[in-house]
Amino acid sequence: MSAMEFSQRHTLVGTLLSLAAVGTYLVIVTVRAISDGLPLAEVAWQGPMLWCVGLGAAAYAVVYAVVRWQHRGQRLEDERTRAIELRAEFASSGLTGLGVLAAIVMLALDVDAFWVANTLLLVTWLGSLAGAATAIAAYREGLDA
Repeated sequence: MSAMEFSQRHTLVGTLLSLAAVGTYLVIVTVRAISDGLPLAEVAWQGPMLWCVGLGAAAYAVVYAVVRWQHRGQRLEDERTRAIELRAEFASSGLTGLGVLAAIVMLALDVDAFWVANTLLLVTWLGSLAGAATAIAAYREGLDA
C-alpha cells in the first residue's frame, strides 16, 4: 500500500468516527431536552459531550495505531500527501479560527456555557470536516495548481 492509501484511509476513518461521535452527542442532548421538557441550555450536556469526545478520540487513536502498525516499515508520506495535508489544514483552520473568535465574543457577552461549548464543538468539528472533504477530494481528483 502506498502513502496515499494509508493517509486517505486515515482521513476517511477519522471522518466517520467524528460523524458518529458528534451525531451521538447531538441525539443524546436532543432526546434529553425533549424527554425532560427542558430548553437545550438546561439539559445535562457536559457528560455526554465529554464521553462522546473522549470515546471518539480513543477509537480514533486505536484505529490509527492498528492501521499504522499494519504499515510498519513502509513509507507513509510523500510530496503529494504533504501537499494534500497542507491544503486540508488550510481549509480547516479558517473555519475553526472563526468559530474560536465567535466563542470569545460569546464569552465576552456572558452567553451561557452550553452555547459557547457547543459552538466550539461544532465549529471545530465542521472545520475538521472541511479539511477532510478537501483531502478526500484531492486524493480522488488530484491537486490542481
